[in-house]
Amino acid sequence: MELVVQKLTYGGYGVGEVKGRKFLVRYAAPKELVEVDVLRETRIYTEAVVKRVKIEGEGRRQAPCKYYMQCGGCQLQHIEYDHQLRAKADILLDAFERIGKIKLSSVSGILPSKEEFGYRTRVQFKVQGGQIGFFAWKSKGLVPVEECLLAQPKINQLMPSLKKIAKTVEDLQEIHVLYSPYEDEYLLKLVGTSAVQSQKLKDIKESLLPKEVVNVGSYVLSEGKPVKTSSFGREFTYFRSGKFLLRVSSGSFFQINHTLYEDYPKLVAEGERVKRVLEPHCSVGLFSLWLSEKCDVLFGSSANQSEVKDAIYNAKMNQISKVSFAHQKAVETLKSHMGEVIDLLVLDPPKEGLSKFDRTFISQNKPARIIYKSSEPTTLARDLNTLTSLGYAIESVYLVDELPQTFHISAVVKLMLLDAIS
Repeated sequence: MELVVQKLTYGGYGVGEVKGRKFLVRYAAPKELVEVDVLRETRIYTEAVVKRVKIEGEGRRQAPCKYYMQCGGCQLQHIEYDHQLRAKADILLDAFERIGKIKLSSVSGILPSKEEFGYRTRVQFKVQGGQIGFFAWKSKGLVPVEECLLAQPKINQLMPSLKKIAKTVEDLQEIHVLYSPYEDEYLLKLVGTSAVQSQKLKDIKESLLPKEVVNVGSYVLSEGKPVKTSSFGREFTYFRSGKFLLRVSSGSFFQINHTLYEDYPKLVAEGERVKRVLEPHCSVGLFSLWLSEKCDVLFGSSANQSEVKDAIYNAKMNQISKVSFAHQKAVETLKSHMGEVIDLLVLDPPKEGLSKFDRTFISQNKPARIIYKSSEPTTLARDLNTLTSLGYAIESVYLVDELPQTFHISAVVKLMLLDAIS
């Protein structure tokens, strides 16, 4: 079966149509004629995969990775990077118009990754039958790999040791690697269905791993989430973001793309000048520290205790006294600040987007400015529709490409309350 691919859509698919039937095609490029194999039929669309390219489309290239189209980690390697960025911007704008009923002619700007490969400092390898790799696209089938082109090169250098661990540790399902380019060191998580005893962790660290691995932790999956059972070594490392130094513990989240450690928070803070900032979901304080130079006082919170401890430590280490942090869920933070004057609300909600109480807080407190960071275009578009109905105007929309070669899209949207302007 042949079809013409019209454009890319969220999820990494090319969109086409045959006799009025919508097709979502894996590994397609815009404006090309392809022959496809059908993978599955749904009530709404047909999912297919490119079998042969008859006429090449915009930006098509030979994918650099030898595992591409087997491993499911990347969806866009067959497209030149500048075309990936253009497509992602179009997908973002389409979501705004289709879901949010907001029509914009273009994004305000694009913050690309400085490197399209080798940018990841955190990688989660899957383990099956003593082999290490990644799952295939929408599958639990393992694709064994010797390297990952998205990973920081030092992570790939660790692969021989990781393969030994995969063969040594029973009931192991995942190996999580965090690498700090600033310290040139690693933290490891061994995630499985049974715990690894402390003595065995010690033996693994000392006999199977290089000295740059400063910590190995054992984690057991509970309701799909890894829970720490034991650990050997120092459980934190440090990252550099411009002039700021940040401690990041093994239990904390930190941005994956090391090429954006400075430019991303700088973009968020740029142009702001306010008195009071409220930042639920503050993580380890990366954006908080940059915003501290643009405000009189900032309060941040996280439901993750490890992140809050890191954030407090990072503020002290960088000698910033105007910020404070609390271990709280976002809803608790908003409730405790209900009725207060908030000049800037910094939002970074989970992929589900704003909760009902988030919307209630915004409608009642009416912060003068909002910065909304998102990695889910569909819920972002929905929430922007809500915010504009509450009297906010979109000031700028920036595409942030944290994960080149993948379908993932991040964005920073700045909004201002129209009443505050008048």
